[in-house]
Amino acid sequence: MAIAVMLKGLATLCWLGLVAYVVWVLVERSRRRERKIRISVVVVILIGALLLSALSSSIVVVDAGEVGVVFNAFIGTKQAPLYPGMHLIIPYVETVYRYTTQEQVYTMTKEPGAAQIAYGAMQDDSLWSPTREGLQVGIDSSTRYAIDPRQAPYVHNSFRNTYVEVLIRPTIRSVVRHYVSQNTVTDIYGPRRREVQVAIESDIRARFEGEGFLLLSFDIRNVNFTTDYAQSIEQKQIAQQQAEQMQYVLQREQQEAERKRVEAEGIKDAAITQAEGEAEALRLISDALAKNPDLLTYRYIEKLSPNIKVMILPSGAPFILNPEQLIGEVAEGGE
Repeated sequence: MAIAVMLKGLATLCWLGLVAYVVWVLVERSRRRERKIRISVVVVILIGALLLSALSSSIVVVDAGEVGVVFNAFIGTKQAPLYPGMHLIIPYVETVYRYTTQEQVYTMTKEPGAAQIAYGAMQDDSLWSPTREGLQVGIDSSTRYAIDPRQAPYVHNSFRNTYVEVLIRPTIRSVVRHYVSQNTVTDIYGPRRREVQVAIESDIRARFEGEGFLLLSFDIRNVNFTTDYAQSIEQKQIAQQQAEQMQYVLQREQQEAERKRVEAEGIKDAAITQAEGEAEALRLISDALAKNPDLLTYRYIEKLSPNIKVMILPSGAPFILNPEQLIGEVAEGGE
């Protein structure tokens, strides 16, 4: 690019020099001075200007991120594109048209940008289409694409600079509308959303490649609903949350009831075990007393304090020790 600009500048200087020389000769002659236009000087300057102009017009530099398409005035568009770098063309016969090969994005949304409005989009450029069950949904999407450098001559012949409004936008809207109509609302915004998006992307890619474009990605940004349907979804979600809350409360109450039941079972088992132990103890005591009636008297004496010397019993109370038996034992000891 710098070489072509420099040559064009030199050619311009030559043309200006030629004009300046002719004007100077004419001014001198108007002052009645003998001045003549030297043909050799004019020819040299003219040839230099023509050569520099032709050379500057024959050098074309294609920048990075661009591709050049050569149009020949006699044979039409050449099928060989010009890739980034410097190229030579036939001056004044061939013209180079440049197209960007960088990534471009077309976004369909409820609030389109200046680019979408320039391409004919209305204030709401999201795609509204009926689903399989007949409900209207709006799809916000972004499509990343680029011109295939190898197909740049075909793009030039078919679309020139109108490919966005002629191909990109209509293709996206047609494919998205087709797949939306084949699926339910739940499929589009639910778990099958990714599957639907992949199917749309595959279809758009096939159509773009047939027209000289590369599809980089297609993304569903958002799914819009009508006001009535959005309210019904919100009410459904609220009801679902309330049902889940009630389910949680019910499960908690059931768990609390189960805990109390287990606790009651434990208390009952403990009481039964205690009663069985007490009954067994009473049975053992009863058996012991049956075998040794004096055991009860012994246990009674054992519980008395060892410091008791005299004990007064109520009138009519039985003696702890039998006096007759005690006297008999004393008499036997005296003999």
